[in-house]
Amino acid sequence: MTITDADRETFQTTVEEFRPQITEDMCLPTALKNVLDEFAGRHGSDGPLSLSDLNDICDYRAGSASSAQGVPAKLDPEIEEYGIETRISIGTSFEDLQAIIDDDDRSLPIVELDSAYFDSVDGYDPRGGIDGYQWDHVVIPFTVNDETVLFYDPFEEIFQRSTRIDSPPTERSKTQFYEWWTAASSRWTMWLQRRDQQVLTSPRFKDNE
Repeated sequence: MTITDADRETFQTTVEEFRPQITEDMCLPTALKNVLDEFAGRHGSDGPLSLSDLNDICDYRAGSASSAQGVPAKLDPEIEEYGIETRISIGTSFEDLQAIIDDDDRSLPIVELDSAYFDSVDGYDPRGGIDGYQWDHVVIPFTVNDETVLFYDPFEEIFQRSTRIDSPPTERSKTQFYEWWTAASSRWTMWLQRRDQQVLTSPRFKDNE
């Protein structure tokens, strides 16, 4: 399988509706807002939660980032009436990732990458700031092929403000992506799905539901 021009066209059309994060540590609530709105829109409804709501659900505090660990318990009561729920899987494979992307009853996935990812962006200094600290980061994969991952990075406007590049990164090799994904906290993947949807058939998904 290769990433086709049609894949890239669909990607560009979709991300035109996405919002970028407004601060360097707000990637998780922003990514959740984007996948929730896209999933709702795909099924003919508006996104049910505001970014402010999702900041609260993610326990976001400016300058302190947020964690995915407690999100399902807080998010699910807010989206239950819409017939959807949150899933997190640990140790997801690329095959699992593509299965989520291909399933119309699931949202696009969110994955966490190690902060070393920022080193790959020409012109961006990941050690900027007073203490030189850079948080791990989340992105939204769209397509995985034999060699490449196509993804949306909510950091796009900050990249553009911080560097002289015209466009933020949207593709990286599977080898690089896997290294960053594995080096992050636990190689987790988060997505939303219809409540009556069965789990994926991969043993990894069965083990971690």
